[in-house]
Amino acid sequence: MAVPRLEADFPIAINAMNSETRNGEADPQEIRQVKGIYTIILRLENRAKRKIGALGSFRFPRGIYLYTGSACGTGSTSIEGRMSRHEGRRRHNFWHIDHLLGAKSWKILAFVYSTTERSFECKANAHIREATQASFPVMGFGSSDCRCPSHLLYLERYDVTWALYKVKKAYREIGLKPRLCHLC
Repeated sequence: MAVPRLEADFPIAINAMNSETRNGEADPQEIRQVKGIYTIILRLENRAKRKIGALGSFRFPRGIYLYTGSACGTGSTSIEGRMSRHEGRRRHNFWHIDHLLGAKSWKILAFVYSTTERSFECKANAHIREATQASFPVMGFGSSDCRCPSHLLYLERYDVTWALYKVKKAYREIGLKPRLCHLC
């Protein structure tokens, strides 16, 4: 199956959070108070070891990782608030994902989100895992408040376009409208 072009699949422009390059579709004002879920597509260029809070230290192989989280509030817990936190510097690591994003070796490649009032984080994560045949690199990562094994997935396949396609498809399968908000 051919993977469609990214620009045709996602209505929000690449580098949407940069106001100088926005095309009008990715206005951060639009998502400042919006609730929903998101999936971050990350790349780790070289294997690394990281301590993940109380979960302990783990070795991560080079590759593509997917992290699915919720943005169920306003302000700092809205979609924009989550993006800002994940892209920026933090004074301290509070969430499991902060431990990865605080290291220079991890790079955010894309931020896929969907607005929803319902809690779809676990369902989306399960569909993404099934669609990608991903593994769980750290049990309990991002899932201390649910029964999921992990909200961090590791892809054997080192292909960002394929990963974006699979995430988008998984969102659509559960009735969500995926949007790409950031791609480096």
